[in-house]
This record gives sequence, structure tokens and C-alpha cells, in this order.
Amino acid sequence: MLGAAGAALIGWLIYAFTISVQNTTGRDRVFVITLAGVAIAVAAIILLSPPVRDAEVAMARPLLGVSLPPVRDRHSWASRWRGAAWAGLVLVVGALAAVLLLAGVPAGVGLAVDGAEHPVQLLWRLPLGIALVLGSFAIQAVFGWLLAVSAPKVLGPTPADRLALAADRERALARSNELARELHDTIGHSLTAISVQAEAGYAVGLSDPQVAHRALERISATAAAALEELDSVLGSLRSGPRGRSAADLEGLVHAAATEEPSVLELIGDWDALPDSSSGEVFRIVQEGLTNAVKHGRGAARVRVSVRSDVSVTITNAVARQRNSRDREHRGIVGLRERMTLVGGTIEAGPTSDGREWKLCARLPTR
Repeated sequence: MLGAAGAALIGWLIYAFTISVQNTTGRDRVFVITLAGVAIAVAAIILLSPPVRDAEVAMARPLLGVSLPPVRDRHSWASRWRGAAWAGLVLVVGALAAVLLLAGVPAGVGLAVDGAEHPVQLLWRLPLGIALVLGSFAIQAVFGWLLAVSAPKVLGPTPADRLALAADRERALARSNELARELHDTIGHSLTAISVQAEAGYAVGLSDPQVAHRALERISATAAAALEELDSVLGSLRSGPRGRSAADLEGLVHAAATEEPSVLELIGDWDALPDSSSGEVFRIVQEGLTNAVKHGRGAARVRVSVRSDVSVTITNAVARQRNSRDREHRGIVGLRERMTLVGGTIEAGPTSDGREWKLCARLPTR
């Protein structure tokens, strides 16, 4: 219908300009021809403008029921020619559909009426007239199917569209991986602490209610901190990385649920770090302490040195002999991904004597 309306308008304009040229001479004819040229130029400019293909895709989806990806490449000539080609196809199909409908329905009705006036011819005129009328309407569905089949080929993505859509999917995947890392580092750390505190409270609390009471207090505080940390993570994913203060780092180390209080050694000017770097260091220490709680014993020793770059070293005694594959779980994998993204390096594994586990990370400050 839209194509038929557009074709009718164009046909009327062509007819009007043709009649005007035939009925004018001299300067008037030159003026009419110039006006026709301007009209053609304006139509070409409109059809080749960047928003045309965007609008056509938006209309084709609901009207034709086709699935078309969003237009990302609006300004290249490949995209503009696709928009103009689709407009031309719609005009041609709409014109054919209108001609067949406007010619077939009256012809069919005429055959049926003539058959009623001539009883001898009624047997073939009436069925033929009905078939012509129904066929004129049925052919419209064929034209609609033709447009639906052609839409993905004509309006489909250009090579630049495909590259942009692939980049969008890559960014979405990176965002998902970032969310997974953040949730693992924050919630995993808190759940590990809660688990250790619960086990200690259960083991000792039966004979010492005060120990159980203290364990429950720490579990409550850890859970509340985990909820606050979750809000912070989700907020940073929306608005950007959140910086961490030296007090945040000290609180993290001192709150670690290791058998003995963990120790922090902070060297250099922490406040000089940008938010992104301080946040990454915080996550590294958090994951290192989580591993120490899960697999180690005694206190964890944390050393953070802020110089031209930042180095983080976390050492703790292991509970039993372990090989490097025992500890290479999601947390370490996530830290390796973090270091790759920020241009840093990380090494984690047992010391040469096998008695301690050592994590060493180094990342730039900018």
C-alpha cells in the first residue's frame, strides 16, 4: 500500500510535468524542465540520505514480520544504495499490485454483471469474474511475500554493519566477563569468610557459647559488607571503576578470616594511585586472601608497593602439599584476565619448598 501510494504520487508528477512541457514553449518550458530536474535531484538526495535505510528497517520489521538487525552503518554509500534500492523495489511492487487490483476487481465484477444479463454466458462469466476478483486480492499476498523475502537481502547488514555488530557482541561479552569477575571476587570472598566463621562457631560454640556469639556477629558483619560491596560493584559497572582508599585495603586485610590475623605492609603513596589502579589492587588482595582462607593456614602476609608501578605480593602457608593445578581455579583465572586487560602480569604458585603459596602481581599505575 505504501509503495502503491508512492508510485501513484510519482506517476502523477510525471504526468503533470509531461503535460506542462507539451503545453509550454520558450522560457516557460525551460522553467518546467528545470523544475523537474530539481524535483528529481531532491528525490535522489532524500533517497540516498543516511536516515532512509534506518526508517525502512524500522517499518519493514512490523509490516513484513521480518527480523532485521539494527543499522549501524548509516553513512557509507553501500548503506545508502541499499536504502534507495529498497525504496525502488517497494515502489515497483506497489505499482504492480495496485494496477492488478484496480484492473482485476472491476474486470471481475464486470464479467459477473454481464453474466447475469446474459443467462447463456452465466455459467462461465460468473465463475471467471469471481476468480478474477479473488485472484486480484490473493496476488497482494504474493507481493507481500516477495517483499518479505527480499527485505533481508536488500536491507540486510552491510560489511560495516557486521563489523559493528560483532564489536557490540564483543563488548557485551567483555561486560559479562567483567561482571562475573567482580561477583566472584566480592561475593566469593565474603561467602568464604562466612563459611569459615560458621564452621569455627559450630565446632567450638557447642562448648563455648561466647565463641559462637562472636562468630555469628562476624557472619552478620560480613554479610552486610557483602551486600554493600555488591551494590558498589553494580554501581561501578554502570558508572565506571570505583577507587579504594588505604583504609579500605587495611580493613580488607584485617577482616580476613584466616586462622591468625593477616598482616599488611603498604609502601609508597597509595593516594597517588588513580581509581582504576587502586580498585584493581584491592581485587587482587581480595582474591589472594580468599585463597589463603580456603587453602592455607596461619596468617597471610600482604605487601603492596607503590612506585613507578604497583607490585602486590601475598604469601601464606599451605595446609598440605598442593601442586599448582590444585589452586588454579576461577579466581586465579579471573586475576590473569584482569592483568591482561590492564597490561599487568601475575604469577601464582607454591614456593620451591612447597610449604607456602605465593602470589605476585605487577600492574602499571596509568
